[in-house]
Amino acid sequence: MEGQGRIQCVLIATTGSNIVYERFYERFTDIEKADIRHSFQQTQSQLTQSTTECIGRCRAAATVAYAKGDLVYHAAGTGEYDELALAVILRFLVSGLHDALRKAPSEAVLLDNYARVCVIISEIINEGVLEIADRATLLKALKIKGIE
Repeated sequence: MEGQGRIQCVLIATTGSNIVYERFYERFTDIEKADIRHSFQQTQSQLTQSTTECIGRCRAAATVAYAKGDLVYHAAGTGEYDELALAVILRFLVSGLHDALRKAPSEAVLLDNYARVCVIISEIINEGVLEIADRATLLKALKIKGIE
């Protein structure tokens, strides 16, 4: 069942489509999750060196792919989380990971710091709702949790 006004999922993949991180905030069956991953891969294949963002639709949700470095960040959402909002959220997610990890996000950096990455993303997106969209607030929240 589809939620109203929620981020349905976030996925981080390599440019070769290997999934590094994924989180589904809606209850999807395994088949639905596979369909979403496939849709993300199709969107990702449209990215080029000159095109770092690409939008699409999957299961009546807006989807956005944002390429930065050797990673591609994906999100799907409904309601207020349309293509524009998701693009802004993904850009903030990348900068938040960079600030908190003190390194440019890459496959190796994310895998080496996987537990921290999970906490960072959970601070930014809580159960499908954008919680923090400000750098100072994010760093303060992570410091309180002992992550920063």
